[in-house]
Amino acid sequence: MLQASQISVLFPAPSGEEDRVAFLKRIAAAKALPSIRELERIWYELQREMTESGKVSRISVDLVQQDDTVSKAEALLIGPFTAVAGPDYLAYLSTTQQLSVLRFQPNQDLRDIASRLAGHSASEGYAKAIVDPARGALLGMYVERPSWVERIETGHLVGYIIISVGVLGALLALFQYVYLFVVRFKVANQLRNKAQPDSGNPLGRLLLAVKGNHGNQDSPEVIELRISEAVLREVPRLERFQSFLRLAVAAGPLLGLIGTVVGMIITFQAITASGASDPRLMADGIGQAMIATVLGLGIAIPLLFINAGLASLSRGLVQVLDKSSTGILAERLEGARQAA
Repeated sequence: MLQASQISVLFPAPSGEEDRVAFLKRIAAAKALPSIRELERIWYELQREMTESGKVSRISVDLVQQDDTVSKAEALLIGPFTAVAGPDYLAYLSTTQQLSVLRFQPNQDLRDIASRLAGHSASEGYAKAIVDPARGALLGMYVERPSWVERIETGHLVGYIIISVGVLGALLALFQYVYLFVVRFKVANQLRNKAQPDSGNPLGRLLLAVKGNHGNQDSPEVIELRISEAVLREVPRLERFQSFLRLAVAAGPLLGLIGTVVGMIITFQAITASGASDPRLMADGIGQAMIATVLGLGIAIPLLFINAGLASLSRGLVQVLDKSSTGILAERLEGARQAA
């Protein structure tokens, strides 16, 4: 316990004497019973470890930097649990009984907490701190977790294909959303001014198509055909890219399934080559399988909702065109009936 405790840096051995870890190792390996003085030191070292475990200490130490150089620095020790130096979190090297800067640091929020803690004085009261109950083990595993970029790289080629499909679908959907909102605004303005059709919006083009080249002289049947043609001409632009988005929603999980199968093949090959089911050998294949599945679902679910929104907007505009065309046709039929 004392060998793995960072509290040992607080109590360097006096010149010519053995430190507490070396002393306890010697006692553990001794063939003879310990003396009274040695028994007292065992008690003393355990008592001192328990006492210092409840203290926060600020000391000057020889700190091993990330480039393996050693320099003097002020470190803050929270018992045997956590050590910081400015914004950097530290690890305890039991072999040399030194503190070293973690090669990979946690996210910026945790580093800000460490920085404020390092500059905090006892007179200011309590301060927020990150405490590792496993005495550095959990923090070491936390900083070793791969980033999102590293996780995506685990998916290899299939992962890049899935992301490309998702990004393309998102860009097309964004373009169509902007187009539909602009069209919706123009159609709303055109509804308030049907007497002056504008060719810059679908409803205006519909009104111009109804008017035709002969003014009001066309029969209702011809006008009906012209209205149907105008509406059919506008629908593809209002509903474009939706078919691709539906394809991407369906293809995302399938591409993820391909990545899963490839990852499992890699896993089985590693097991066959090594002759043992070592988790470290299987980690790459299983990681690729899981990341591909997550990426496939990760693009399918958002695109599903995005496509539903596009379909709702385009359907609303088509209904406006259908309603207006039906109204225009009814007016023409009523005019023709009165003329007859």
